[in-house]
Amino acid sequence: MRHFVTTLRGHHVQCAVAVAAALLVLAALAGCGQSPGYRHYRGEAMGTGLALTYAGCAGDVEAVVVQELKRVDAQLSTWRSDSEVARFNASATEDWFPVSAPVAALAVDALALSRHSGGAFDLTVAPLVRLWGFGPDAPVNGSAPSAEAVAATMGQVGWQKLEVRLDPPALRRRIAGLSLDFSAIGKGHGVDGVAERLDALGCRSYLVDIGGEVRTLGQGPQGGPWRIGVEPPDGGMPQWVLRLSGQSAATSGDYRNFRLLDGRRLSHIIDPRTGAPVSHPLASVTVVAASAAGADGLATAIQVLGPDEGWNFARRDGTAALLLVRSESGFERRYTESMSQFLEP
Repeated sequence: MRHFVTTLRGHHVQCAVAVAAALLVLAALAGCGQSPGYRHYRGEAMGTGLALTYAGCAGDVEAVVVQELKRVDAQLSTWRSDSEVARFNASATEDWFPVSAPVAALAVDALALSRHSGGAFDLTVAPLVRLWGFGPDAPVNGSAPSAEAVAATMGQVGWQKLEVRLDPPALRRRIAGLSLDFSAIGKGHGVDGVAERLDALGCRSYLVDIGGEVRTLGQGPQGGPWRIGVEPPDGGMPQWVLRLSGQSAATSGDYRNFRLLDGRRLSHIIDPRTGAPVSHPLASVTVVAASAAGADGLATAIQVLGPDEGWNFARRDGTAALLLVRSESGFERRYTESMSQFLEP
């Protein structure tokens, strides 16, 4: 049976296991048609595409998935005013702000990654994201913000200025004006939530894909590991394939979401340490990890750190990472030793 690749950019495909992604260029490779015992479900979630392929589940999978994604949206969305994060951002209090246990636990993990990455990953980057014209309430500016505006906004940013407690779960800002953006880890969190619900239904195999963030279990429809294609940043067919069974993967890149300001192409990925969009030649980072949220956060941190610092960070920690770096001759591929076990020969 013929294999195909979905490009995750809304292009027409012969049969779909995954749908368009906003940023990440991960795609599932699978056989066309309904494989025996496998079911496919497509929809929208968290502002992007949702694709699910599963087998051996006992229960109403679609109802459970929809319920879980509504729960995650009510936790993390910055596009709705009544979510937990949006209400925290809108509040002026510097006292403890009650949140659900999953949000508090995710914030703890995010702060640990912030500390470990030297601030390259930072939930408090929201004011900078808005300043540079990205996000749900960003002003439409025709020019880049001034150095003075960046410096003033940096005063409202810093992972050390956020406190989290687990019992009872709550967040607290140490300075006025601190606001949060979970988008660099939120889709992975949503994927993990769906996967955990599928585990509870006894599914023997699945591929969960939200906007290119994926989590797998068992075997794909053709037998053997799930095959996940990584598309090059300049488009075209995937040139690298991951083989996953029980792992998650996420990609962070600077080439899907950007703005043109003052004749410059500015990435939506903001370096919290400098207050400016990243400008190094690292085009994308793909990470394989146990959880989708973990892969999501690590990919973002390495993307911010750049081709050299990020490469050293990944190697030092034994992170399974694939880096695509722009060069005069195209894209240079670098992958860590721990990533080699997932790359298809």
